[in-house]
Amino acid sequence: MPQATAKLDSFETHDLESCPGGFVKLRRMTYGEKLQRRQMSMDMEMTGQGKSQTMKLDMAAEKVALFEFGRLIVEHNLEDETGRVLNFNNPADMVRLDPQVGDEIEILIQKMNDFDAEGN
Repeated sequence: MPQATAKLDSFETHDLESCPGGFVKLRRMTYGEKLQRRQMSMDMEMTGQGKSQTMKLDMAAEKVALFEFGRLIVEHNLEDETGRVLNFNNPADMVRLDPQVGDEIEILIQKMNDFDAEGN
């Protein structure tokens, strides 16, 4: 019978263009994690107006990014300015990440998990 469960020991290594010498090793989400991610995205409250609404959307996007980076980056060699390896389960490290590096990793995660086809 065909295996229908996620392979948690299967990883893809990506060299980062935005951080020469840097790499991330990523794993795919399980369906349960994909549902959790979807729920976090849907938890964005659309009740406010103006700045209040924008702030809630930004906080939800940050929560989703922390979830994805913390769970799906299984190995990397990215450091801060002191040579300490970044911990993507730590929000303080996450917010200090260079935006180009963060964007590149986010795109790699999205491609690997095919979020564009979601709902089709």
